[in-house]
Amino acid sequence: MISYEPRERWRPNAATLEHLRRKVDGGRDNRDNFAAACKDCNNRRGKRDWLSYTSIKRNEF
Repeated sequence: MISYEPRERWRPNAATLEHLRRKVDGGRDNRDNFAAACKDCNNRRGKRDWLSYTSIKRNEF
């Protein structure tokens, strides 16, 4: 569940919407470009594309 309660948004495992293709890379704000991710993962992804980050997180490299 994605919560908009201020006290819930600061938890590391709070649910967030993540852009699969970052806006700076030409991604748009449409539902095909969003995925649910915990806040910690969303923040740690940094400049990596979504597929690379997911593969690294799963130890596929």
